[in-house]
Amino acid sequence: MDKDELAEMVAVTAQALSEPIDFDSLLEQGLLEKRGRSYYVPDIGALPENVAKRINSTTTTKNGIRVTFSKERKSTIKLAAQLKHHIE
Repeated sequence: MDKDELAEMVAVTAQALSEPIDFDSLLEQGLLEKRGRSYYVPDIGALPENVAKRINSTTTTKNGIRVTFSKERKSTIKLAAQLKHHIE
């Protein structure tokens, strides 16, 4: 992997981590299920890549796979803006 490929990979990851997750859309599509305050995923491999990169932890429970997501941070949003030219 050369320097440009690494920079592009970091840029794509920073972009994915800086975008808010559209939970309503994921619920409508059946990619997420909400039970109480928790989100469960029927098929973790079916999640869009940018959402999957935001998974903080997974826990197998009697209700299925419970997932928690990281929040977008100002520093990541700033990094994504700085590296945006590597994506385009």
